[in-house]
Amino acid sequence: MRHRRNFIFLRDVAALAFTAFGGPQAHVAMMFRLLVYKRRYLTAAELLELQALCALLPGPTSTQTVTAIGFRLGGPNLAYLALLVW
Repeated sequence: MRHRRNFIFLRDVAALAFTAFGGPQAHVAMMFRLLVYKRRYLTAAELLELQALCALLPGPTSTQTVTAIGFRLGGPNLAYLALLVW
């Protein structure tokens, strides 16, 4: 069951990666729509908290946010895979 959920998450990340254009603001909006409202991987407050934390770090915010969501859902292995897919 967990492997299936992780695979679906990685498929969703790939879909976001291929369709998300417009910078980090557009990416976060698409993450809200797909990962929060449709798939319910996490709540809106949790996504905002992760995004705010990643905004403090140097580097691409949306990439760090996707990696943090992967870490929250499946630990470091899923985080690495999400980073590679993104």
